[in-house]
Amino acid sequence: MSYAVQLFFGKSFTGKTARMLHELRAAPRVLLVDPKCGQLAKLKGYKHFWPRFNDETGNWEAKEGEGLINFLRRHRSGSPFKVAIHVRGFFRPNLEIVCLLAMALKDCVLAVDEMGLFVPPGPAGALPPRITSVAVSGTHDRVYLMGTAQRPSLVHGTIRANASRMLWYRLSERNDLEAARQYLPDDLAARVPSLPDYVCVDWTDGGEPFEDSSLVGKIHIAGSR
Repeated sequence: MSYAVQLFFGKSFTGKTARMLHELRAAPRVLLVDPKCGQLAKLKGYKHFWPRFNDETGNWEAKEGEGLINFLRRHRSGSPFKVAIHVRGFFRPNLEIVCLLAMALKDCVLAVDEMGLFVPPGPAGALPPRITSVAVSGTHDRVYLMGTAQRPSLVHGTIRANASRMLWYRLSERNDLEAARQYLPDDLAARVPSLPDYVCVDWTDGGEPFEDSSLVGKIHIAGSR
């Protein structure tokens, strides 16, 4: 994995989650965080866990959390794993725990679907410390962050500021298009509102943005192929 932080922006069902899953195929060690508990709960090739956050203790309940923690403990030595962690609420504290696990594991990709639920916009100090560590300096421990969001404005500015790659799928809201224009040349930014499903504009820090339609018909939302 060569990008410290990768973000996938676009409306629902435009292909951003499918593309993230496609990018994860080559990663040997993956922590995938799923807040919707729908299609990704059926994802093939992943070990699925459903930890329950206890607001009183500030941690996962033992019965649900121990299985995941023990599973990951067996993979600290570098052996491959692909884990899907399904959470139904308490999104920010749940991600804070997963970030702690990722930094302890090292050599892994942390992928977050609907990232705005976990790291909504706000002042820099509002972002919890372990999430901040992964976003800002995770690559020192070879922890790489990916995330999808329906709108760039839904994702905390610290995450966006540290992105080294952004894939822009179809967007139509004025503020979202203004955000795209900060990164894309005029001709490509003008294409964003009319991009077909599964087509994106690929931006990398220091690279030349381009429209990518190479995976049309080759990837699917559930990532089962």
